[in-house]
Amino acid sequence: MDEERLTRNYTWEPVAALACFVGAGLSLVIGFVFTTGLVVNAQRHPFLHGVGLTLLIIGLPILILGGHCLDLNDRKAKKANAELVRFNQVRP
Repeated sequence: MDEERLTRNYTWEPVAALACFVGAGLSLVIGFVFTTGLVVNAQRHPFLHGVGLTLLIIGLPILILGGHCLDLNDRKAKKANAELVRFNQVRP
């Protein structure tokens, strides 16, 4: 039972990291497009310019959160590998 639990290591962290990286990428790209003035004029559309600034500001913490999720996944994988090695050493 314990060996089966240790070999089947399904976690939520990689999924969360992927969602954060995709969300941050989209947020940064859309924010860049809205704030540069290449597509949207800030004088004619101040609301979209504000949305672009907000997306640029929110994109970086979401990117950092994705990295944190990957760190949690690595830490959990190292702990599971250490338990598996300890489990195999105890068994005759």
